[in-house]
This record gives sequence, structure tokens and C-alpha cells, in this order.
Amino acid sequence: MSRTPVKATACPENSHNFIPKELPSNKDVNGISRTVFTHVSNLHGLLLDWVRVQSKGTKICRSISSLKLYDCDDGYYPQAMQPLAESLLDAADSLKNINEGVSIVNRQLQAMARLQPGDDPVISTWSASQISRTASEIHLAIDKEYKLKYIITENIAHCRDENLIEVYVSSWEFNLYLDLEGNASYLFAEVGLPPVT
Repeated sequence: MSRTPVKATACPENSHNFIPKELPSNKDVNGISRTVFTHVSNLHGLLLDWVRVQSKGTKICRSISSLKLYDCDDGYYPQAMQPLAESLLDAADSLKNINEGVSIVNRQLQAMARLQPGDDPVISTWSASQISRTASEIHLAIDKEYKLKYIITENIAHCRDENLIEVYVSSWEFNLYLDLEGNASYLFAEVGLPPVT
């Protein structure tokens, strides 16, 4: 009759301990991918805020346009103008804060590109240098847009030309320098963030 062998625990040569080995992988040893992802997410949030404030400013500009200042005398301003002008100034200040935030994120992504030289992908197929280039383009465009919208904020309440007021409203409504459907949309899609619209 056969006998089932007894488990020999006392004998170390018969014991087989399984120790899993770690397979080599593309690890983010320094945490750069995670940090870059955080900065890209922050940039995305700032652009969403930009679109929201821009929409608010456009509504205010349309309200100023509907006051028909071109029909008024040079020294006369309707009572409704002051709260609209103050609201538009608040919107311009919000755009300034967003512009400063984008500047900070841009500087941080530039530093990340210097820490991760080469074209090795940091997030999916994007290298740190590609991401920093895209962030720099967004920063330059946001800065130009902010300066334009601030000049409009300073001048729209004093404008008496009907056509120029409409140009001001259109300049608030549409981004002349910022292309949200260019490289930025591809970067956000690669990271898994929704498009900025």
C-alpha cells in the first residue's frame, strides 16, 4: 500500500519558499510622470476657468453694447454703466489671476523638461519637452489674450463708436491668439482629460 508523504517542515532543504521577483518595468522612479500629470491637470483647470470668465465677460460686454452709448452725449453715462463696468473689471482681474496661474504652471513644466532631458515619454507618448513646449505656447497665447481683454475693459465704457463697440464685444467673445483645439486638446486627450470648450 502506498503512503502519502508527510510534509517535512523541519528540514530546510525540502522546503521551497516562493519569493516573487519584480519584473523590470517603465517605472517613474523620480515621480516625474505624476508631477507632470498634476501640472497638466492644473493647466486644464485654469483653461476651463478662462473659458468660464471669458463667457461672463462677453455677456457683460453685450450688456454694455445694448446701452447704446453711441446715442449718448460724450459726458453722459447711463446709471447701468457703473455696475457693468465694475463687473467687467472683476472679470479682467479674474483673467489676470488665471494668466498668473498659467505662468506658474508653465515655469514648473519648463523645470520638469530640464529634469527629464531627451525624448523619452513621460505621459503616454508625450515627452517632457513636448509638454513644456505646449505649455509655453498656451502661456504666450493666454498672456496676449489677457492684455487684449484688459485694454478692451479700459476702453469699452468710453467708446462712442457703434462699430468699435461691436469689435470690442467680438474680441471678448472669441480668442484671437489662444487655440484650444490645437496641441492642447491632444495633450489633454492623451492624459484622459475632457476637451476645453
